[in-house]
Amino acid sequence: METRRLEIFVALVDAGGFKQAAASLFITPPALSQQISRLEKDVGVALIDRTMRPIVPTEAGREFYFRCRRVLEAMQHITQLLDDERSHEFGRVRVGIVPAMMYSTPAKAVRRFIRAHPAANVQVRSIATSLLIDELEQGSIDVAVLLTQPDLKDLSSTTLFSEEYLACLPLDHALADQDEISFAELRSERILQGPRVANPAGYDAVVAACMRAGFSPRTLEVMGSYMDHAAMVSAGMGVGFMPESLSDIHPHDVVYRRLVNPPVGLTASISWFERRLDSVGRAFVRHCITELSDLEGLTPTEGES
Repeated sequence: METRRLEIFVALVDAGGFKQAAASLFITPPALSQQISRLEKDVGVALIDRTMRPIVPTEAGREFYFRCRRVLEAMQHITQLLDDERSHEFGRVRVGIVPAMMYSTPAKAVRRFIRAHPAANVQVRSIATSLLIDELEQGSIDVAVLLTQPDLKDLSSTTLFSEEYLACLPLDHALADQDEISFAELRSERILQGPRVANPAGYDAVVAACMRAGFSPRTLEVMGSYMDHAAMVSAGMGVGFMPESLSDIHPHDVVYRRLVNPPVGLTASISWFERRLDSVGRAFVRHCITELSDLEGLTPTEGES
């Protein structure tokens, strides 16, 4: 958007003379005079009274001067907004994170993004998986971090990471002294799991592991985050599972032990509609893919649909 002649005209009026204005603009006085003449030809009226020393704007020139200043100030503001947009500092991203992951690595990635982009408007919601998928489809959120990949038209989804579960047991459980626990040893236990819709792959992997060990699990469905599941274990409601990345968080009276024969775990993904994202949303998706695929102790995976 060309505003050079407007800038020259404002500089001339402010300086009160061609020589002074030309020096501030780093051009010669004849070149400045030529630009003003072209501007006057474009607008069709005389803008400068050249007979006066110092020069002064004509009546039309005075009105034109004030309007030019407003235009230039508006252009400066627009330029700053565009610079912010290009640097991912301007815009909004509404993020949905399944409750089970709110104490885990995705929440930490959100925190690092906010620190890196303090001017960005980042909003986070944590509600049930089915509701997050509905909000993503309806446009109430821009990005969803889930334990499943929704099957929605034009939706982009990328696997972020996979990690193994640890068995979560009451501190006084008969198996608590062992370093490793096989699924066969959980035959008589009540198995705590979140709703299947929240994590179909992880839910089915636990059931399949139990079946391979020769029994059908007695499953108690529990809601909320993994910390909520651990609290239920502490209350004696059964045994549960904890992502390895959360093993440094110990609710009261529970222990974590490695699962073997077979190991099972979770797979987290990020989903978004590309056409709905501004530069902040796109930067957030790239940030999550990079950050969560490179975290130490996790198993990075790749895939996009």
